[in-house]
Amino acid sequence: MVTSFILTDRKVNSRQRPARVFGRAAIAAFVLGGLWLTPSRLLAAISESQVLVVYNSAATDATTLKDAYLAAHPGIPAANVVNLNNAALNVADLTSANFVTLVRDQIRSYLLAAGPPAPADIVAIVLIRPFPHRIRDTDNALVGDNPGIADDELLAGDSNNASVDAELVLLWQDLITGEAGGTMDSKSDNMIDNPYHQLSSQIGAFSRVNIQTAKTFLSTAAVYWRLGGTGATLLTPGDMYLVCRIDGNSLADAVATIDRAEDLYVNQATTRILLDEFNVATNQDLDDDGLLSNDATDRFWAGDDYEETTTALQAAGWDVRYDGTAEFIDSTQETNFLIGYASYGGNHSLSGLGESPPGGAAYIDNYNFAPGAMFNTVESYNGRALNGLTTFFNQEQVADFVSAGGTFAIGMVWEPFTFTLPDNEFMMTGMLVNGLTWGEAAYTSIPALSWHHVVLGDPLGKTTILNDPGLPKGDLNGDTRVDGLDIAWYTDLVVHGPANYHATFPTLDPIARGDFTGDQIVDLADAPQFINALLPP
Repeated sequence: MVTSFILTDRKVNSRQRPARVFGRAAIAAFVLGGLWLTPSRLLAAISESQVLVVYNSAATDATTLKDAYLAAHPGIPAANVVNLNNAALNVADLTSANFVTLVRDQIRSYLLAAGPPAPADIVAIVLIRPFPHRIRDTDNALVGDNPGIADDELLAGDSNNASVDAELVLLWQDLITGEAGGTMDSKSDNMIDNPYHQLSSQIGAFSRVNIQTAKTFLSTAAVYWRLGGTGATLLTPGDMYLVCRIDGNSLADAVATIDRAEDLYVNQATTRILLDEFNVATNQDLDDDGLLSNDATDRFWAGDDYEETTTALQAAGWDVRYDGTAEFIDSTQETNFLIGYASYGGNHSLSGLGESPPGGAAYIDNYNFAPGAMFNTVESYNGRALNGLTTFFNQEQVADFVSAGGTFAIGMVWEPFTFTLPDNEFMMTGMLVNGLTWGEAAYTSIPALSWHHVVLGDPLGKTTILNDPGLPKGDLNGDTRVDGLDIAWYTDLVVHGPANYHATFPTLDPIARGDFTGDQIVDLADAPQFINALLPP
């Protein structure tokens, strides 16, 4: 029996430099004078040479955003940049035919052309805003925007709407071939089992030599495609592209995600993870739904997600606030800086059985997010409102999370059903425990391919974990005193950012130590309080 639950608000089925101690005016002058040191850069698990950047120069701001991304990653070769340059792509939705001709086949042709990169050289594809994010169903164009009918289409084995991003994951598979409106008559119908789901391995552990080979997929219960074949015809993580988009409500928001993901340090001592589940006492929580059996044989079931995520992260030393009551934990009740956020969002009320989030679809606005923060909610359309589309059913949006200071997110562009929801357990532990890049962590959390997921954020983003309380405040060199020896490092942070600091003090957190204003940046605004900390009362 198929368990499918709709996610609307109802459940349906360098070096250290000494400094002398001066008076207040002299200190201020020195602090504001500036030091010029050479920055450094961390390496990601996926190399920059393995990233393909796709953009549409016919779209407003796309070239500017592309240039910002390449500036952050100078190791991406010029040959790894694809310009589709087509005004017909200045839309939110594409027909399946237009996706194939205007996007899929264009990228295929580019990779097959003489010279690098070859198909197997690429691991991650980055889509640059603005870029279409939805593919319409072939015989019921907007069915995914209607939860009740979407359920019928799923059970009929004929739901072939998708996200653009999800279809590009299996770029070399002709998924739409054979589609004629029948039950599972093309591999684009419903979803495909994700072989990377629930793993903790880096994507580089899997061979990519067979990425262009047609794979064998077997229809199962007329609702999903399981993996068949052997050898070259068996789909493995090495046959996937990790497709992520740099996106948001504005160009500035999108650029901010690039900045936040670069040279990313996360401090266990100063950040928290909020997992706000629905009222588990009702036995109607939605984060532990499988597709067929809810046991180890069900490829879509990974256990009771919020509880298992809490256990795994706490065991690794993270501060996790878990709530399984009817109360929605809003931003007035949780004021810590968050590195991970998951909740039922607009579904937390679940037909009156729980508290609705204050502010409706704007509930995310006032939380405090640290650089590197992740977002994953139990909301059907949290990835819908891109490219000018609006939200549905009062549900929060990944783009709004970015505006609120977020860095990484997974969203859904059509009604996804609960069994295809990303698992926080693998997304968050991938980034915060297992040392995966964002692209890797995101795709280990996604149960289904060729479905409705969009992954926002730099796939090369990778966290270095610190555990530094940063006390006393202003002690930038970690000698437990605030004195003239700290001035040079404060100045360097203001001028250059944290790169030189991290190279010299790899276990210390400059934000915990030098950010007096609480904006997660060490800058001139912190100077008055830093100077006060230098001088005795």
